Amino acid sequence: MKKRPIKIRPQLAREKIEGCHICTYVMPGEPQVILGKDKAFTYDFVFDMDSQQETIYGTCTEKLIEGCFEGYNATVFAYGQTGSGKTYTMGTGFDVNIADEELGIIPRAVHHLFKGIEERRRTAQEQGRPVPEFKINAQFLEVHTHFPASLFFFFFFFKNLFFCCCQNLTQ
Repeated sequence: MKKRPIKIRPQLAREKIEGCHICTYVMPGEPQVILGKDKAFTYDFVFDMDSQQETIYGTCTEKLIEGCFEGYNATVFAYGQTGSGKTYTMGTGFDVNIADEELGIIPRAVHHLFKGIEERRRTAQEQGRPVPEFKINAQFLEVHTHFPASLFFFFFFFKNLFFCCCQNLTQ
């Protein structure tokens, strides 16, 4: 099921200092964005500048992750021009000091997956059923200037990067 959400990011500090004007307007109660005076674009969901990361995750991704527990595959795809807020929304900025409410889609999805696995295993054990096994395969890709790159293999950004298999969220 394909959905087309859009998020309008807030102005950056630099943009405010330079006196840049906001050129988008979100129609209240409508999934529309007005650009300038005469252009309107309709989407499945519209998130304005004040939208919280948790709301975006809950609306766009939570059901996809729940579907994974039923055996479905899920893909979340963010696109837009440089500086449009993809890294922030997806949560791939690798900022270790980020507040929980600022976490993006990827860290929320990973937490959701491992928490869901723990809950399903615990429930099965409590009910005397066989404990289910889960296998998670994930890829995080970024395409920049027509070159795809795995966010797992950015060795030039992370010194001493290593990979390990995880059985739960705390590993």
